[in-house]
Amino acid sequence: MVPNDVFQKLLYDLFCMWHGVQRHYDPPIPDSEEQRMQKVKNLICKLLTEIDGRVNRIKQNNNHQRGQDFYEEWTMLTWNVLCITNRLQNSLSQVVVSNEDKMIYSRLNQALVELVNYSRDFLPFPSTNEMDPEYVMLRDKMNQTMMSLHGLYRQMNSAMYQTPDDVENFRIHLQTFGDDILVPCLEQYKTFCNKNCMALWQQVRLVQVERMRDQVKDQGCSIENLVSFYSNMTYVLAVLGARLQGFRYDLTVNKKFFNFDPVVHMSEAVFAALELLMSNCVLATEPSTSAILVTNNLFAMNCGALARGVVFKDFEIQVVSEETAEHIQSEMSRQRLLQHPAPIGNVPSAALLAMKPTTGTKRSNAASNSDSANNTAHKKSDVNSKESVIIYPVYNSKNRYWAATYPHLLCTTRQKGRQSIHSSYQDLSPSGTNSSASNDKNGSGKRPIFYFHIKATMFSPSGRFATAHTLSLPFTIATRRNQDCQVQRMMSSYTATIFWLYGCNTQDGLLLQWIDGGMHWDHFKHLFKQHFKVNADVQRSLIDNDFELLKYKLQCPDCCSGQDGARVNGVQQIVTFKNVLCPHLRYECNSTNVRFSVWRGMLELLQIFHDTRNNVRKLWEMGFLMGFMEFEEVDNMLEKHKSALIMRLSFVTGGTICFTVKSLAHTLDPRSSRPIHLEPLDLKRLQQKCLKDYLRDIADAEKVKYILTANEEVINIESLLESLKELGVKPENPSESREISSNITHMGDIDTMQHIKFTAMRIAVVTCKVKPPSADQEENDANGLNRLQATLGTRDDDFLRDFVQLANAYGKSKQDLYEALDFINDQYQPGPIRKTSSIYDSSHHIPLAPAPIARNMGPTMISPPPAKPPSQLPSPNQTTIPHMYNNGIPMIYEHHQQQRFDY
Repeated sequence: MVPNDVFQKLLYDLFCMWHGVQRHYDPPIPDSEEQRMQKVKNLICKLLTEIDGRVNRIKQNNNHQRGQDFYEEWTMLTWNVLCITNRLQNSLSQVVVSNEDKMIYSRLNQALVELVNYSRDFLPFPSTNEMDPEYVMLRDKMNQTMMSLHGLYRQMNSAMYQTPDDVENFRIHLQTFGDDILVPCLEQYKTFCNKNCMALWQQVRLVQVERMRDQVKDQGCSIENLVSFYSNMTYVLAVLGARLQGFRYDLTVNKKFFNFDPVVHMSEAVFAALELLMSNCVLATEPSTSAILVTNNLFAMNCGALARGVVFKDFEIQVVSEETAEHIQSEMSRQRLLQHPAPIGNVPSAALLAMKPTTGTKRSNAASNSDSANNTAHKKSDVNSKESVIIYPVYNSKNRYWAATYPHLLCTTRQKGRQSIHSSYQDLSPSGTNSSASNDKNGSGKRPIFYFHIKATMFSPSGRFATAHTLSLPFTIATRRNQDCQVQRMMSSYTATIFWLYGCNTQDGLLLQWIDGGMHWDHFKHLFKQHFKVNADVQRSLIDNDFELLKYKLQCPDCCSGQDGARVNGVQQIVTFKNVLCPHLRYECNSTNVRFSVWRGMLELLQIFHDTRNNVRKLWEMGFLMGFMEFEEVDNMLEKHKSALIMRLSFVTGGTICFTVKSLAHTLDPRSSRPIHLEPLDLKRLQQKCLKDYLRDIADAEKVKYILTANEEVINIESLLESLKELGVKPENPSESREISSNITHMGDIDTMQHIKFTAMRIAVVTCKVKPPSADQEENDANGLNRLQATLGTRDDDFLRDFVQLANAYGKSKQDLYEALDFINDQYQPGPIRKTSSIYDSSHHIPLAPAPIARNMGPTMISPPPAKPPSQLPSPNQTTIPHMYNNGIPMIYEHHQQQRFDY
């Protein structure tokens, strides 16, 4: 026997030839009708051997542990034989029956008889839902139907039908069986299937939404339950259909009581029940990783049939809008309500699709490059755009289902239908709140939502085509009409739309309904933390304390919901979609005034985490990068430490990472070692230099040895940097030298190469020394340091600053400087010089000369006076000076015009 996939391929080719299906890769078919039917019979004869072999393999299985796989194999083989048998019988009633046709028909019937007998003896009614009373009722009705049909079969073979009255009485018995027993049984079957299908599909869609939202691996339990349900129901119907077909064969071929077929309507009723069951048996697994498609970007399509049994002809894929998806779902519901399969008419597409050739060959433009600039020809990817694309199925032998897969689809046009023509910032303007109810969704920044509509066509046992429909998960389509700085703002609204849609998760069948009423703060916080964890690809999530800064800042007059209970004591309680996208966060710096939304700040943070070269993700997972914190909280954490730093996330200028340093590198006075908040690091800065190197350089420049973790542990920075090396984090400069060969560095000919070894260099980060922020101004006022501003001049101010920095570099106190000045000799003024009122006096000109100076470390350091008025915030362009402190007593500097010193 051939493998299962080859066997299914033979069946697929048989039915395509039987129905004259012309696939796009098929050559033209020049055959006449007779020639085509002869090829069909040849394929059937080839399949008969495979069918007999599979029937014998089933009969040889005497193991009592016959699981779901065995039921599915029996069901698939039975339905495939029924598909061939019924089509053959329909054609035999229209043409002259030959001996070859009779032989084929007889062998197919014999296969069905053996399959039915085996199922009667070894395959009992599936017992998966024994506790369900409706299932028990269905089982009883089905058993009653089988027994009644078996009684008719014995009556037909045992009684003598010699007169027309006898034949008419038998026909009446058949009709009574169909009306009173078979039809009620099938109605009960349809009701049970419809009810359970809705519940199982709801569970599958819930799992799909959670998988998309949380990006967790699907365990597949919900899909397996749905597949098992389809398998059990198709098995029950296959037993009934096969017994009816055997009864029909004896009645029309062996006995020939009637000049018409009295069983055909019963078989049609069974086939209609199968078509109704399979009308929603298709599952679309895309989108699976991202619910945002980008025009002209490739994406994969994967879908397949969950029900085993019949062969599928093709899968038609199209993009539909929300309104069209609602119409399709209502048509699917109408089928279940009427309990009769009905085709769903063609629906409009909301976007065009194209199939990129898998060979990688590029399509040429519709016009040559020599045409004028006004050429309006489509792009290369738009040449084959269509309202829908057709994917031909392939049988998956591992999971035994028909699947449609294509790796290179693309959406080639801007979406049609409802769409927002403004940016998210404009959508949230106050004028947007006055729009009508129909435009309120667009006014909130919501982007259009779309679905993939999958229409699967199958070869029904009735001899016709039947269709199955489904809708994918919702998604948005990001257009490329804006290629400037607005792209990030646009993507903000696209990602926020998907976040809100999947976060609310309001299911309506296969659809997700948009909710404008808002969600509770705790639910929003949970979704926000989950979104950060998933999209930053980290295991460590944000914590509740990280949201203390946001709970007061999610609403402004432009996005106020006006709902009762939206705020309680100023704290946000209900979060609406408009709150998420409203740009009410802002920062100002000099002439810069920037407004942004909470969602855009999160996107900027996620961009930083997406760059694997900046080590941000690694340091976050290790706990060395903290979440969102107030400045006061940062100061309190550093208060108990003399020298340490903190790294944290911040929205201070958008999505950034901030350093706060407490150091004694520039003074030994503990009152001057207040925390210094370094300039925030945005994505651009972290692309130039990784976070590990920033940490190393800042620790070197500020002489900081320790870093605080998220658990408030104190870790040595050097040991942290060493552990990062052990974990495989590459240093910024892996080598200390660089060897280059060149023929231009010498005076020889061009064939001679000279080897030069260059010492490598790196760009180090050095903090600009500014006086510490926060309470320094208060200390300066208390110590009277502001009086120095009016008496100091520029030249001597520079001298004093350099003088004090030199003393600090050598660790000298004021007493050390006094003693050193005593040893300074001047050729014009011999003898030691000592002034106790100040460091120097203007009445004496003191040319300095080198002299031995004792290097003993004093108890206090000298700090120069500030060069500019004190400021609370550091300026990146300002020369930074440490504070001047001297045990709380201000130093008095007397200043007059000086001559130039000679050394």
